Amino acid sequence: MYVRHYIKGLDVCWQDFFHTSNPAIVEAQCRQTGIEFEWLDHDGLRTRQIRPAIAQHPKTQDWVFFNQIQLHHPAFLDAATRTSLVSLLGEANLPRQVYYGDGSAIEPEVLAEIQSVYQQLEHRFTWQVGDVLMLDNMLTAHGRKPYVGPRRIVVALGDMSTASGDLQLGERQEGQFL
Repeated sequence: MYVRHYIKGLDVCWQDFFHTSNPAIVEAQCRQTGIEFEWLDHDGLRTRQIRPAIAQHPKTQDWVFFNQIQLHHPAFLDAATRTSLVSLLGEANLPRQVYYGDGSAIEPEVLAEIQSVYQQLEHRFTWQVGDVLMLDNMLTAHGRKPYVGPRRIVVALGDMSTASGDLQLGERQEGQFL
């Protein structure tokens, strides 16, 4: 379960994330995609959605660990940032959080195991001028180590896929965030 708090000035605000300033459009998008929402004081928004931890790759049909636990769970933040955010906002109000689907906390040993597997499977290489990295975003976790220095980032997308499969590549409506 992913829980997000859209807090203006701290993380992306809901207006930027949903590409609208109209709460009714946000509510309609959330209902359409099965996301629970709650409006908070100071123009804040909390969303909650239960998402699968694994997904079937559309080409290979392999089942892959495909989620963003390392982006959303505070255990993967550096200690100083995590401590600061918890002291400022409290554990329940962090900008991003991940739980099991029933809302219970993911045990520290499970988080440590996930991190351990990522580290065991990690591939590193020394970048050289002119290098190009192309990868399948579902089959390859990437960008986990900070890069220092000038670079150009170009992103190319293939076929868009969604959990429900109802959006086609290139479709966009006001408030669409997929």
